[in-house]
Amino acid sequence: MIYISVGSNIGNRLFHLQKAVQLLKERYFEGLKSSIILETKAILPNGAPTEWDKPFLNMIVYGNCLASSEELLKGLKQIECDIGRAQVCEKWAPRVIDLDILLWDDLTVDTPYLKIPHPELMNRPFLLHLMAMLDPMAIVNKTLAPNTKDCFLKSFVLLPKLVGIVNVTSDSFSDGGLYYDADQATKQALQLVSDGASIVEFGAQSTRPGSSIQTPKAEYARLKPILDNLSHYMKVGDIRVSIDSFWPDVILNVLEHYSVAWINDVKGDLDDDTLKAIASSGCSIVIMHSLSIPPHKDVIVPSDTDPVDTINHWAEKSVNRLLALGFDENSIIIDPGIGFGKSLYQNIWLLRNIEALQSFGCKVLVGHSRKSFISSFSTELVFNRDLETIAASSVLHNKVDFLRVHNVHDHMRFLAAQAVLQG
Repeated sequence: MIYISVGSNIGNRLFHLQKAVQLLKERYFEGLKSSIILETKAILPNGAPTEWDKPFLNMIVYGNCLASSEELLKGLKQIECDIGRAQVCEKWAPRVIDLDILLWDDLTVDTPYLKIPHPELMNRPFLLHLMAMLDPMAIVNKTLAPNTKDCFLKSFVLLPKLVGIVNVTSDSFSDGGLYYDADQATKQALQLVSDGASIVEFGAQSTRPGSSIQTPKAEYARLKPILDNLSHYMKVGDIRVSIDSFWPDVILNVLEHYSVAWINDVKGDLDDDTLKAIASSGCSIVIMHSLSIPPHKDVIVPSDTDPVDTINHWAEKSVNRLLALGFDENSIIIDPGIGFGKSLYQNIWLLRNIEALQSFGCKVLVGHSRKSFISSFSTELVFNRDLETIAASSVLHNKVDFLRVHNVHDHMRFLAAQAVLQG
């Protein structure tokens, strides 16, 4: 078994880890497994510059590969380079990504370029801690039990990827008005990234039942000051942003001026020219099934129809159209539209059968956070449904690519505990 440490303390650290693990799987490890992620203090020499004192995200991946140790080392350096690490950097300095071979079964290597076991392993209690959680026998005869006191700050999981919600509205169904102010919305977005969101989505148009639709001009006026605040973060990749909008004018304006990662089209009636512009910009697109915006309780999938069949038919038609307009499967994300055009029971049925959407070769997102289907088994008020949302996420987390949620912080707490206990 080969154990590799993966760390990052510059920029969008979680994104860098996700990319590194993806490349390791594609190039070397078909059955790669991973630990949870620990945020740890930077280890620095005396007299190090204060700007080097940036906390790391660290994790361990493990598996078997056919490459030799020298070939794998060369491959790790190439992955670091592909993600953006400078080929020459000072020891102890911050780095975009850091990949090190820790152990390789009973193999011992001692060359100027590679040493296995890693010579600093015994001085990294957080790595020993992660290894012991993966396999308590992995460090037998190599060290005493690691001292875990104060060895990490927070914990995260690599997957699923969480989409943090920031509603820039006065009347959204569970948090309307909380982030209407641009500075509050900006602060919340950065907090969501700190909590572990892979992407942050801004919506300046309430889509709750009975809401009033804002004009494109009013919607863009709500978004612009927030995007101005985050413009630098987006350009350097520190934050990945999604815009939830169905107005072509808003979307085209955003694409022209900001480095957003996604457009989330909840209405599904964008014209070909707008869709081509999104595709050519390199943005991904989220397509959501809906029958009316805002939703109406009487406009739903017919009760005598299997909603899974309805969603599959819609998804096939929508994906084929997008492929013809310049998108590829990797840039299309399918959202079944929980709470939009379905009854409480149809929403539950769709969530039970969510794997059906994986057949299209595109990524799948579920936006179930605090939604009305929860009222079928809980009497909690809308803003107090995070516990039920997390329970649903626990069932969905390994069946979809993205979970769109309000409470990223508590999701990460739950998912980390679940990951450790499930192994």
